[in-house]
Amino acid sequence: MKITNFLTLPDNRQLAYAEFGKLDGHPVLYFHGGASCRLEPLLWGDDTISRLGLRLIAPDRPGIGQSDFKPDYGFCDCVKDLVCLADALDLDKFSVLGVSGGGGYVIACAAKIPERLHAAVIASGAWKTDAIAYFPTATRLTWILVRKFPLLNLLILKLRKQSFKASPEQLSKKLKKWFPPVDYAVVEASDRIKILRQISIESMRQGVKGAAWDVHLYLQEWDFRVDEIQMPLKFFHGEQDMNIPIALAEQVVASLPMAELVKYPKEGHLSLIVNHFEAIAKALVSE
Repeated sequence: MKITNFLTLPDNRQLAYAEFGKLDGHPVLYFHGGASCRLEPLLWGDDTISRLGLRLIAPDRPGIGQSDFKPDYGFCDCVKDLVCLADALDLDKFSVLGVSGGGGYVIACAAKIPERLHAAVIASGAWKTDAIAYFPTATRLTWILVRKFPLLNLLILKLRKQSFKASPEQLSKKLKKWFPPVDYAVVEASDRIKILRQISIESMRQGVKGAAWDVHLYLQEWDFRVDEIQMPLKFFHGEQDMNIPIALAEQVVASLPMAELVKYPKEGHLSLIVNHFEAIAKALVSE
C-alpha cells in the first residue's frame, strides 16, 4: 500500500494517486465519490483488496487531495488523465470502478476508451441531475438551489469540512444523526469513522474548490454522449440508498443497452460498498 504517489501530466500538473492491494493483482482504476479522495479504499483495507486479487489505483481528481486544480476540467479530461496514469504504470488493459460521485467518470471511460477496459463497474452511482425527479423533496430542492446559486455549494462544503474536523467521538454523534441506520452501522465498525474523517480532511486540504467543481459537473450537460457506449456496464445498488435512490439506478440501467443492475434490498449507500465488496471485485475481474 502506497497512499501518496505523484505523476507529472503533459500540462505539468501533478496527479496524486494511491495504490492498494497486490502489485501483480488485476489492475483497477478507481474513481472516488464526491467530497472524497484517493484514500477512500481504506474503507475496505489493503488486506481485503489484496485477498481479492486486485491492484487498486486511486487518483485524486483536480483540486482534490494533492492533485493540482485545472480550470474548466470535464469528464473527458479525466479520461485523458487516467490514460496517462495507466500508460505510466504500463497498464494496457484495466478495469474501472466508480463509487457514488465517481460513477460518471466510469461512464465517460466506457464511452471514450472501451478498448482499454476489461470491465466497467459502478457502485451506489450518481447520475446527471436531469434525473432529479427521483430524489426526495428536500434533496431535490437542494440540487435546484445549488444549480441556481453555486456559492451555496461552496458554503455546504465548507460546513462539511468543519464538521469532519471534529474529534472522532464528536463526529460519530453527528454521523449517527445524518446517516440512515444501515449506513451508520458499517461506518461505526472497524474504525471507519476515523477513516471517513481522514478521507474528508485530506479531500479538502487545498480548500473546497476541487470538490465544488466535482459537483458542478453533475449539474450541467456532460461532455460526451451516453449513446456512445457499446460495452457492458455493471451497476450495484442498495434499495435503501438515501443518497441516490434505487429508482434512479433502475431508470439509468434501463436506458443503457448493455447494462446490468444488481440490487440489494437491505443495503444503503455506504453499506452496499462495504458489505458487498467481494461481489464488486468479482465483477471487476470477470470476463
